[in-house]
This record gives sequence, C-alpha cells and structure tokens, in this order.
Amino acid sequence: LDEIGDNYEYFHDYHKNETSIEPCDLVKASHEEVSSDQTSSPGILLIVEAEDVDLASSKNLKKILTSAMKKVGLTIVSASTNSNSDGNTIASIILREGYVIARSMPGHKYCGFDIHLWSRFDKHEAVKAALLSAVGSKTSSSSSYRIIAGGMFGTRSWKEDEKLRGPQQDDICDLFEPMSNKEEDTEIKGAKESSIDGVMKESVRLLQGKNQKVALVCGSDCASSAKLQSIESVEQVVVLTCPTMEGFNEFDEGASDALGTCEKSLTITLEDISENGKVDTLVIDSTADKMTASILLKVISKKHLAKEVFKPQVKVLSTFVKESDKWIMHLLKVIRNDIFGRDFAFYSEVSFDSENSSFKLLIASKGEEDFIKNLKGNFGHFEKEAGMTASFEEIGGGLWKYQEDFKPSKSYTPDDYETTAPLEQWRTQVALGHQIVFQLEAKEDKKDKLFLSNALVRKALELALLKSSLPRFEPKDIKSIEEYNEAGDGYVLVSMWAGGSVTVVWNGKDHIDINIFIYKRDKALDALEAFDKNLKRSLSSMTTILRDEQPRGVGRVVSYWDDIEEDVEPHWA
Repeated sequence: LDEIGDNYEYFHDYHKNETSIEPCDLVKASHEEVSSDQTSSPGILLIVEAEDVDLASSKNLKKILTSAMKKVGLTIVSASTNSNSDGNTIASIILREGYVIARSMPGHKYCGFDIHLWSRFDKHEAVKAALLSAVGSKTSSSSSYRIIAGGMFGTRSWKEDEKLRGPQQDDICDLFEPMSNKEEDTEIKGAKESSIDGVMKESVRLLQGKNQKVALVCGSDCASSAKLQSIESVEQVVVLTCPTMEGFNEFDEGASDALGTCEKSLTITLEDISENGKVDTLVIDSTADKMTASILLKVISKKHLAKEVFKPQVKVLSTFVKESDKWIMHLLKVIRNDIFGRDFAFYSEVSFDSENSSFKLLIASKGEEDFIKNLKGNFGHFEKEAGMTASFEEIGGGLWKYQEDFKPSKSYTPDDYETTAPLEQWRTQVALGHQIVFQLEAKEDKKDKLFLSNALVRKALELALLKSSLPRFEPKDIKSIEEYNEAGDGYVLVSMWAGGSVTVVWNGKDHIDINIFIYKRDKALDALEAFDKNLKRSLSSMTTILRDEQPRGVGRVVSYWDDIEEDVEPHWA
C-alpha cells in the first residue's frame, strides 16, 4: 500500500446512487404498530464449537448449563441428559424461547452447542458467552456460525421479536436525524454564467502545456469563443458552426440540402484543422444545437479523420445546465465509447451545487492515464472559481486496454502460496460426529392440502428412528422422547440415545426443522440418509427446502471424517 502513488488508479466505473432509500425512513416504518396477524416464524440456529473446555467429567453438565441460561434471562422448561459408555454426554435444555443441545466429550476437551432460538434473538451472543464460560472455554478457543431456520408461531413475545429482528439503527438515526429530515434535491437548478465560465476555464487548464488549440461547437451567438481565447494557455480557438441549422425543420423541403451543407462545412473545417495542428480540447457550447452536434459526430466517426483532428491526449467539455441539455450527456458518452474507445478513455460528470443553484460539468477524456487523479486534484480550483461545492456524479471508463501477446511478469503456482497455517489446521482437525439440519415445507401442489398435528409429527419421528439403523439406537429409546407444546402454536420433540440426538421443531403451520447428530461410526452417514428418507416417507406432502450438513469436532474441523485419512497430506500441501 505504501507504494501506491495514485489512489484513483483503478477507478473505472462509478455512479452516485440518487435513488437509494433513506434507512431512517425504514426504521421509522418498522417502529409503527406491528400487524395483529403473525405472518412468519423465523428462527436462528447458532452452532458453537468450544475447545479446550475445563470439564473433568459431564456429571454436572445439566446443572452448569441451566444455571448459565438463567443468568442470561431465558426461561427453562425442562432439562435432561444422556451419557454413553464412552464417557460422552448429550444435554438437552428446552426453553420457552428455543432450545439448547450440548455434547460434551471430556476426552477431547470439547463441547459442541446447538443454540436454536425462535424468540429473543438478541440473546444469542449472551447465551454463547455464558455457555463458553460455563464449560471453561474461551472465545479464542471456539468457533461459531449461524443457520437460518424456522421458528414458532404464536409465541408470547412475537411482536417484540418482530421489532428486534434485523439491524438496529435507532442510535444512528437519532444521531443523524437533522440530516435525514432534509430531503436531498437532485434537480438541476441552473447557475450564474460567471460560475460556469470559471469552471470551463479550469477544465481547459487541466491539459498541461501552452499553445493549446480549442475547437468550439456553438450556435449563431458564439460569445464563448472570446472567453476561451482569453485563457492564457489557449493559442487558437476554431469555431465549428452551421448557419444552415438555425431554425432547422426536418420537414422543410430544403432540410436535406441544409444537412448536406452543414456536413460539408464541418468536414472542410476539420480537414483544415488537421493540416494546421491538432485539437487539444473540443468544447460543446450551451448555444450549440443537437443537429449540428450529431452531424459533427458523424464526421469525426470516420476514424482516420478523428486521428488526424485530435491529439493523442484530448478532452471534450460541456455543461449540463437545464433538462433539455441531456442530449449532450449522450453525445459525450458516444464519443467516449465509439471515438475514443479503449483505455485510457473516460467519461465523467462533476456536479456543482450551492443552496440555490446547480449544474454539471461533463468531460470525455482520452489518453490521460491519471485523469481521475488530476480531475479530483483540481476540485479546489473548481470550487473557488464557481463558489460552489463539487462532487463526482459519474465516472465511466472506456474499454479495457488490450495488450497483444500479453505475457505476465510472473505466473503463480500453488507452491507460491503460504500453506503453513492451513496445513496445521488440516492436521489438527478431528471430526467427532456429523450433523444434518434439514427443513421441510409443503410441496408446491400440496400447500392447500397440508395437514400436520402433534401426533402426526411424533409418529413420523418414531418410525424414522426405528427404521433407519441409526448407530446404537435401540427400540426402547423411543420411550425417552421428550416433547414440549407450550412455546406457541407448534411442537418440539427431542430424542437422545447413546449414538446421537435428534430435535424436531414444528412451527405450528407449515414448516418443520430437523436437527440430527450422530457420533463417528462406520456406516453412520448411510444411516443419516436413511433417516431423511424414512421421515419424508411419513410426511409425504412435504419436501426439503434447505439442508445444512457439517462435521462437528475439534481443530476447527471443516472436513468430513471420510475425507481425512491418517498420514495422507492434502493435494495442495
């Protein structure tokens, strides 16, 4: 960064957005009375991997975690644990606001958390911090990410949750309220002639050196010629005008002859220019008419003539003072695209504003590599001459410069990249289990016929558990399924056994979240796929709309256990 000499070197395309919505208006609207009908039931599942935990055993896990939840102000409905012969424990805490599943593996100093809230989303970070502290881990020894999930219809606090959902910009809006109450006026109001003349003078001076030749397109009243001639760096002003275009009517009998005469006159003038020194600057005056400018464009579109008329570094200047001048914008953009073509070619609009006046300076530039830097650097001179504030409205670069037979100074290979930290992470990651979170909603052709109930959802879960050959799952484990149906209109089911856990959340209408986890075992992934199929077989009117699948474990694990082989390095190492 210290070696960058031009901060604007890579500016190529920029446009000021004048149609953006005022954020504070949205905030005010969000604070209006919430509808009496709940139309959505969002939820957020926060996945937390806590490492280097300080748990000698998991005997007190339930007590430790419930105490942490109470401290952050959540309401506990029930809590239970399930331990297996490996010394691992799964704890389930059902809350009025959601649920927490914790998986403690003391042998790996690890505890994984699933924090699914459908209410009080603002508590997520506090819950995470409390749980990490409860198991003796630290933020630096943990990792986390979120999954957008379903929630629960009919919760007691859904109206308050609706207001708290999303970015909270109240403080920002209070700070900038005086600014947000002031409507931005983007209408061109016009300006004093002296201000416009001053800006045009500074624009011509942008080209370095003296003895400049300026071509001026104007109407019958060409007072700008003398003003341009008075600039010390200008040696000659060549006027490009067509008297036959004054009062031109395309439907007149002599319209065709008038056009031909104008084209011939401009061609002769331009050819004469090419023989007596090329043009540094082309100015489109406010008195110029659209038809004359169009004929000029046609003439210089003959590329051999454009090369003979314009110097390698040239500018086209004009101003936009009233709405009827918009054709000048289009003209300069066409010159940038079709006449100037490749970089370094630019089109720029600089807006000048004061309380009661405004106008735009329009510039098309060719051959100046540091155009944006030089233009920005002259804003101070512009503002002094105009007595107005200057700002970029638009910057448009030309076609990227083509480099024939380009050969890079260096071709990078994988060996050029630093792999020490990624390789260390790869070697230390250990997948201890596998998790799938999938979300179901009605099929498109079944939305009007979908019927769900607590009994139906529970039956579907029981059948999927019994038929899927999940590792270490026994038929008797069906009896330990916990249920909760007082959070709102929906239903929560939690099943824990020696080989894993599954949590099902039905929002009370048309959405079901399934969160299933299993410890690392042979053929465990096949059992998860079977569980998915068996569950949907019972819920045949529903389909998977979202599926998140991830390994769980230590070393900031990101790879499935099937992809991690002992003593085998990744191909990029």
